Amino acid sequence: MKIAIYGGAFNPVHKGHIKIAKYVIDNLELDKLIFVPSFKGPFKKNIELVSGEDRIKMLELVIEDKMAISPFEINRKGVSYTIDTIKYFKNQYPEDELFLVLGSDNLVKLNKWKNIDEISKLVKIIIFKRNNNFSKINVKKYNCTLLDNEITEESSTGFISGEYKNVESKVKHYIGKNKFYFDEIVKSTLSVERYKHSLYAAKFGVDLAKHLKLDAKKAYYACLMHDITKEWDIDKQRSFLQHFLIDEEKMENYELHQETGAIWLKKFFSIKDPEMTDAVAKHTTLSLNLTQMDKLVFMADKLCLGRKWDGIQKMRKMCLTDFDQAFGLTVNKVHEFNKSKGITINEKQMEIYKKWSKFEG
Repeated sequence: MKIAIYGGAFNPVHKGHIKIAKYVIDNLELDKLIFVPSFKGPFKKNIELVSGEDRIKMLELVIEDKMAISPFEINRKGVSYTIDTIKYFKNQYPEDELFLVLGSDNLVKLNKWKNIDEISKLVKIIIFKRNNNFSKINVKKYNCTLLDNEITEESSTGFISGEYKNVESKVKHYIGKNKFYFDEIVKSTLSVERYKHSLYAAKFGVDLAKHLKLDAKKAYYACLMHDITKEWDIDKQRSFLQHFLIDEEKMENYELHQETGAIWLKKFFSIKDPEMTDAVAKHTTLSLNLTQMDKLVFMADKLCLGRKWDGIQKMRKMCLTDFDQAFGLTVNKVHEFNKSKGITINEKQMEIYKKWSKFEG
């Protein structure tokens, strides 16, 4: 048989991985292509990965005909060297022709790989193009076959940075269900200051959740993601809502990011938990009907580290002793602040402020 070994972090697996796998299978007329997720690569020792088991499960959701997955490197743990993996598969398939599939970004360091000369004798190295700018010196040196594949734009880094269409819906649903990469996504897509605010809100949200006996993990991620679309411009906010058939015409500009944030969680990551998405959708304006999680996200946003206003330290302490009293006083504080800034407060918003600032004193 003709069998290819395709290693990588697959953190997470994206559409480009599958495109390349299909291209290699077709062009080399393979009987099988085996994905081998790494436990940790020798050149990526400091990169945090989702667990091997979860990366395998995400791969299982999208692999196609003639594709398989090996947990060899995951099970070995430690740093994975390609020579060890090659020897393992050579032992598993002693009579078969083996290929090693690599991206062209590996070429520059290929000569530094452990036992690269031995690798090139045990398997045929297949190089797929990641871009058009790479050295071909090692292609000739190690008798590699360079594919003429279409260059794919998808990457795991791109996904973290906001290119969510690069990942199949099944994988995004798995990511959303398990809250994978959310910290990295917030860090990659928001400004430094907005990221710090979101992280501070998430940490304070955990403290509040413990006091209120709510789900701390749920509180953390609701607070972390509450401003995920805050830095989109107004036209993008409104266009996004229109795309999902949300009537945005009656919404004030300051309301938009809470609604787009909630829709973002629902549509891109299949977050079905209304306790989370409703809290994001209400964290700026509140509403006449609020759960404790709704109030928690509002308070974490307004009182977390980095916020500065007279009496905030007292309010933070009060949150952990008399949450409802602190909530009412904070709502009143926000109302007064908005009035002082000359922000137009419509009738609906006034009704909300009136209901929840009942503890004014």
